Amino acid sequence: MPLTADQPIFIALRLVLVAIIGYLWGSLPPGYWMGKILRGRDFDIRNYGSHKTGATNVNRVLGLGPAIIVMILDLSKGILPMLLAVYVPFFYVLGWGPLLAGLAALIGHRHPIFIGFQGGRGVLTGAGSLLFVAPPVSFLIFGIGAVFTISTIALSRYVSLGSLVGCVTVMICGVVFGLLGWLPVPAMLFMIVAPLLVIIFHSDNIERLLAGKERKLGQKEVVASPGGAASSR
Repeated sequence: MPLTADQPIFIALRLVLVAIIGYLWGSLPPGYWMGKILRGRDFDIRNYGSHKTGATNVNRVLGLGPAIIVMILDLSKGILPMLLAVYVPFFYVLGWGPLLAGLAALIGHRHPIFIGFQGGRGVLTGAGSLLFVAPPVSFLIFGIGAVFTISTIALSRYVSLGSLVGCVTVMICGVVFGLLGWLPVPAMLFMIVAPLLVIIFHSDNIERLLAGKERKLGQKEVVASPGGAASSR
């Protein structure tokens, strides 16, 4: 008996497939590659700064230009799997496809299979997924979260604090808009679970914030040059 689209096993296979695609796409490590491109094949950005591959650490170690490129690419890691899951009916699966695609991309960014499962914290990848999980309402929630994130960073100079505030904002918006009936259940769940994961990924930042030891935006990392001399990046 051939499989049909409404059979549970076929639905499960579609969900597994979109989750695998999301994870593999999220596992692509532009921050890690940027370090290799600019500083040589033996350079690993995870040995410096926050030991992560995200745009904030790239800015701290390699500079603003490379960080902007990594920021765009990290955003795309959340956007592209979500676009696939939202707009391709095969992967949508009553709204559960986008939920799995976005969460898988986020986990892929944090634990990338291509570089030993040690990546970044997932703020930008999660934000990219949020943008398209349930348009146009998710556009509004993305904008609200961005305002709170950027405002907090501007006032405190702590990128991590801004990210945490943005996560809490998205969670609150997800619950409120979901209860109002403006979001489907899978999208509401995404806006609760994804920010919660990002907060968990910031556990070491939270410890440093509480201890007053977190680095502020603009503080650079001292990186040894190829000749052995240290330089502030």
